Amino acid sequence: MGRVLRVLSPLILLTVLLLILGLLYPLIVWGVSHLISPWRAEGSLNMICGKVVSSSLISYYNESSPLFHPFKQDSTSSGVDPYVPLHYALEQVDRVANETNLPRDLLIKLLMDNAAKNDLLNLYIFTPGYPIVNVEEVNLEIMRILNKTCGGE
Repeated sequence: MGRVLRVLSPLILLTVLLLILGLLYPLIVWGVSHLISPWRAEGSLNMICGKVVSSSLISYYNESSPLFHPFKQDSTSSGVDPYVPLHYALEQVDRVANETNLPRDLLIKLLMDNAAKNDLLNLYIFTPGYPIVNVEEVNLEIMRILNKTCGGE
């Protein structure tokens, strides 16, 4: 009987821990995240015309895009960071204005508004004196302005 307990005890402990850490804990975290911030719990997806077009948390560098570019993939630790310094985004205004035919002043306003929103969201603590822009959010607003994603409806 002692041998059986020596074999079964670790297996029972393993099963209990797998249930707690592999099932119960992830379900609790998922549930709490949906209660606290349901708009972010699924990946901060950006939708236009009922279709997911991007995420505010992940960015993809595309050289041929007429919109604002994030850093190239080997320029950031994750390679998919949508946040760039305001000055980096401002350097792209002329290119984006030429490719989208949107006024420079409008593009600068979109960037400045996004930087101000990010300063407020970060409580001026995480990036003090270092304004950042989420290029995915700005690009989403440009797509809405251009009405490109709905087929020009």
